[in-house]
Amino acid sequence: MLAPLRLGLLAAGAQPERHDRELSRYARLVGICAQMRDDYLDLFGDGEVMGKPTGTDIRDGKRSYVVTALLSSLDGLDGAERAVLETALGDPACTAGTIATIREIAETRGVAGRLRARMRDHAEQAEQAALVAEGWRPRRRSEAVAFFDLLPHWSVERSH
Repeated sequence: MLAPLRLGLLAAGAQPERHDRELSRYARLVGICAQMRDDYLDLFGDGEVMGKPTGTDIRDGKRSYVVTALLSSLDGLDGAERAVLETALGDPACTAGTIATIREIAETRGVAGRLRARMRDHAEQAEQAALVAEGWRPRRRSEAVAFFDLLPHWSVERSH
């Protein structure tokens, strides 16, 4: 994410290193937003809209943002819920029905809501990082500036 921002500033005749701190912060936060949303959609998304099945992170045993949030809520899970999650994690043969059960557990336990709130928080931080870089904004094309203003929130709200 950082390289395209630097290239854009170079193409516009600016010196990217003068804005490295703000650009790095913005790129990191937008990257986190995008990864969190990917992880979120892997469990809570619509497989038909995305064009791929949900639950692959669980089947692969990946420690995604969603899986980490689920694991951190294990203390609050009853024995049956805990068993479903622990059995499914890393099981390539985990069924769509089991993934649906895990999705329901995550929604009931507030994992989905907490992740959405964290994504929005990171998007707002990215937006603030972009605002800090006001010195270069007036010299840039308005549609380019608008794109980078909207990107953090889009990355949180996209459906695939």
